[in-house]
Amino acid sequence: MVKIGISMHTVEKLVRIDNTMKTPWFNYPSFNWHKKKAIVIGGGVAGCQSAWHLLQTGWQVTVIERHKKLAMEASGNLAGAIMPKMTAVPSLGEDFYSESFNYTLTQLAQLKSAEKQVQHELCGVLQLAHSPREEKRWNALQQRNFPDDFLQSLDVEKTEQCSGISSPYKSTYFPQGGWISPASFCQALIDHSNCEVLLHSEALQLTQDQQQWQVIDAYHQILAEAEVVIIANGKDLNQFEQTKDLPVMPVRGQTSQACTTSASDKLQTIIGHEGYLTPAVNGLHIFGATFERNNNQAVMNPQADAINQQQLHKYLPDFYNSLGEIKSSHVAIRMTTPDRFPYAGGVIDQAHYQRDYADIHQGKHWKKYPIGQYLQGLFVLAGLGSRGLTTGGYCASHLVNIINGNPLESKILNALHAGRFMIRRLKTNTLQGM
Repeated sequence: MVKIGISMHTVEKLVRIDNTMKTPWFNYPSFNWHKKKAIVIGGGVAGCQSAWHLLQTGWQVTVIERHKKLAMEASGNLAGAIMPKMTAVPSLGEDFYSESFNYTLTQLAQLKSAEKQVQHELCGVLQLAHSPREEKRWNALQQRNFPDDFLQSLDVEKTEQCSGISSPYKSTYFPQGGWISPASFCQALIDHSNCEVLLHSEALQLTQDQQQWQVIDAYHQILAEAEVVIIANGKDLNQFEQTKDLPVMPVRGQTSQACTTSASDKLQTIIGHEGYLTPAVNGLHIFGATFERNNNQAVMNPQADAINQQQLHKYLPDFYNSLGEIKSSHVAIRMTTPDRFPYAGGVIDQAHYQRDYADIHQGKHWKKYPIGQYLQGLFVLAGLGSRGLTTGGYCASHLVNIINGNPLESKILNALHAGRFMIRRLKTNTLQGM
């Protein structure tokens, strides 16, 4: 008898072919760039992560930022938490956040090895089981036998020992979690000889001249031009004609800050409840944030500080009473998507999608559809919501793999696809009125 074997390379190739046949609208063509030169619109975490990943693969990058310095809007907090987001049972969302978290830890180690200065502390994160829903999640996670260096289920006594302060709740502990200063993170990411940063420069329009994209400002002047543009401008995503139809929702978030005292300085970890709380960062505790859907006014509001204080007092009253002076910290508009997954990929050619996949609602599984068509050279990284410090690097890695012609096909990559909502509406035949 002759044994017939099949190599792993062949298996992977067959899987890729099978995936292409099943979901061709999520697949990408091969790109052939004349020059590895790109423009990134936006100098926050999304933009700087995009720039870093391009720079690591030999691209020249121009970052365009409308403010006087990087990380001024959604990335403008003094400190933000990095941690995975776990679900009671395994899920695609949990996989996404866990992989993102591990990716960010690896990236921080790389930056440290390269002697880049990122203000951060991996002090651990405690997610309190402060509600029946969180208690249920705590019980479920305890049964899943995660490695101790990733997740631990702590009782009340161990939660207090770990945090350094009194707490009435059990907790899920992520020992490798912590906080990062977004501004220092962004600066470290773009600190490269092949990166040019244009500050005080507002990109308002995109036009294409043959194969070159041109970024136009308010004075109708060309700020920069290149074959490849990544739109990573947060709340202003829909201002461009090419991305105006991407579904997003603005969420206003305001954090508060409090001066440390000898008592509050005992806090050793990040604590998550309905919001989050940091240990001392430059003599301040950062806590909040409010979560106001469909509010796009980034204006400080004393009522938001009151909400943050009430929330902290509700879950950690002893700690709240130990704080020094409390005042506003930062307010920003964070953009999220209807399914809470960010956008990371090519900007689709809507006319082609509507034409090529018009009948997919009829369930013609036998029909061979073409792969998706995109606006050549135009990409997006947006909708990171309030967890961009954790997920931005992982999303940018997928995005730059696509640009470099090496997309890692997976359910997560499909979940990040910028055309997914159009495909869902085509499948349900509800595209009219979109």
